[in-house]
Amino acid sequence: MKTLITAALLILVGTSAKATDLKVSCTVTENNDPVLETVIKPTLNGYGKIGDIDGYSFRIRNNDGSRVSLEIFDIAGEGRYYADATLVKAGDSVVNTIWRRDILLEVTCQIPE
Repeated sequence: MKTLITAALLILVGTSAKATDLKVSCTVTENNDPVLETVIKPTLNGYGKIGDIDGYSFRIRNNDGSRVSLEIFDIAGEGRYYADATLVKAGDSVVNTIWRRDILLEVTCQIPE
């Protein structure tokens, strides 16, 4: 019985540690040209700052270790644009795009291979 309880605790600890670990590689493109690339590890229920470009701010929220929200904030226009996804395995990604007359911005974050 003691072995069974110990095994259950080890599985629980291993699962919860893995659920909070999230590492993503993010790329921001402006008018189809890559302008920013970074790797970040947003904390559980926290944000990871991707960067700022031309009056826009980019960040990703780690909602529960696999569910994420990718945010583009238009500072001057005070608009926020979100894309949500579940990232579980290498290659899983989330993409958010703004297309206006003067600019095309795309942010892609994925779990590195």
